Amino acid sequence: MRKYILLTTILFYMGTCFAQDTAKNKQETVEQKNRLTETVTETFHVLKTDKKTKEGLYSAVYKRKTALAIGKYIDDRRTGTWHFYDINGRLVENFDYDSLNLLYEEPMDSLSQTKIVYSFDNKFTDSDRVTRPLKIGGRCFGFIPYLKVYTLSEDLYGINLYTAVAILEVLVSPGGRLADFKVHIRSNGYEKVTSFSPDLIAEDDKVFVPATLNHKPILSRIFIKCRITNSGDLDVD
Repeated sequence: MRKYILLTTILFYMGTCFAQDTAKNKQETVEQKNRLTETVTETFHVLKTDKKTKEGLYSAVYKRKTALAIGKYIDDRRTGTWHFYDINGRLVENFDYDSLNLLYEEPMDSLSQTKIVYSFDNKFTDSDRVTRPLKIGGRCFGFIPYLKVYTLSEDLYGINLYTAVAILEVLVSPGGRLADFKVHIRSNGYEKVTSFSPDLIAEDDKVFVPATLNHKPILSRIFIKCRITNSGDLDVD
């Protein structure tokens, strides 16, 4: 019930702001919806005269009830503060696209650690200060472009989808760029690793906040647990 009220409030807010923005800018827009994954749908507005240009409020919703991303576009660019959530409705990030500043990041807890793991090649001591890499958009929204490039190969059609484990592995350079990414499928002691070219990912989606060791950027890896759908695609978990 709380999630329903929250989503209703968000949609009301979006509608109000959108109407104000339209009146202010005097540009007609139309609403569009797009299914990002089996469970995630995005809703946004585009200019009536240019269907490729986003203008106004944006939302991505999990299973039609839980917001994963809420923000605003102006002239096809993200602007202002965007809010990102997990599939349980917990706030994970606030990011200001005007100043390019991270305003809030969810602390790691036992629940987070079952969904995402970080790995570093460097060795640390107790006195070292280490920060994890960060993907703007959080685990559930930020990695959707990576999930969309994978489809289960024919040699894996017979695996049990309910017991199989899918892991997205992302290598992040010290410069905060995507260096490489892979998908691991594990089932009954068997593992298949599929590597992908970073060229499959749009430039904006290759950008990360790099991990640091004593304030110096370092190479890092991110491992994200995913779900395999009945159609053989990957989805947020």
